[in-house]
Amino acid sequence: MKKLKPLLLTAVLIFMAWGLYTLRHQLTNALQSANWLLLSSAILIAIIYLILNASVWGLISKIFGSKSPRHKTASLWIECEAMRWLPGGIWGYASRVVEAKRIGLNKTNSGLSLALELILTVTAWAILGLIGFLLSPRLRTVALIYLDRLHLSPTIVITAIFAGLIISAIIFLKNPLNIRTKITNFLHQLKPLLSDWPLALRALVEYLILSLFYSAGFLLCLNAIGVSPSPNLLEAAGSYGLAWIVGFFAFGAPGGMGVREGFLYLTFQPLGIAPQVATAAILWRAIQIITELLLLSIIKIFQLSPQTSN
Repeated sequence: MKKLKPLLLTAVLIFMAWGLYTLRHQLTNALQSANWLLLSSAILIAIIYLILNASVWGLISKIFGSKSPRHKTASLWIECEAMRWLPGGIWGYASRVVEAKRIGLNKTNSGLSLALELILTVTAWAILGLIGFLLSPRLRTVALIYLDRLHLSPTIVITAIFAGLIISAIIFLKNPLNIRTKITNFLHQLKPLLSDWPLALRALVEYLILSLFYSAGFLLCLNAIGVSPSPNLLEAAGSYGLAWIVGFFAFGAPGGMGVREGFLYLTFQPLGIAPQVATAAILWRAIQIITELLLLSIIKIFQLSPQTSN
């Protein structure tokens, strides 16, 4: 495994660099007239966000027995999360399960901490997405336009949702596929959460705040390239919240690359600003890749420096 690590790290760096290379044409056009003061602010937000977002796993891992400080856990998170750029998109999670022993977690508890992290992260982005589409008149208009294009009325959609919930409840109660049993077993494994629910709630609140902070970085990119009329923070957070979820469930797309940007394009297409929003999303993506490369390099330099001095 130790011999394989340098090869995996090299592969990650190559794929991240390739990601930037594939975006070169869009980035060149966007940067020619961009406001560099706003872009610098977005870069600063990306750096702060990545560090703080990584540290939330340290809070979650404490529920499952880790005594490691949050800064050490954040360093491991950033190091392992970079693996998601490998084809398949699951390597970031798999590497964390393996490396979690460095913060005092066995594979079972590290897997449970990842499951809880995903639940809280998806919940945070879903809350932002729903709030954005419910409270923003422009995003509500977009939703109604797409429903009209699909020849669906809001009443039909609401009815379908309720029907789905009723069917799901029946399946859960009847338990024909042992779904209830599997959920019960999973909840039993998450038993530590019952006693440490304040930590889980705190983690959710932190994810919500950080997701809004992240959306502010996206909004700065929108303003930096002069998107007009520019979405406000509510619209940026709402649209990116749902785009994040769509990208997350796009298995095989590293970091949801291309999927989130495409979703944002479709979201703002009825408002006539889709190309500019997509360009801003690509710019924001590039900033994140550069930020990850920078922090990953710093972490590796600090890890190698004691060995070099010895």
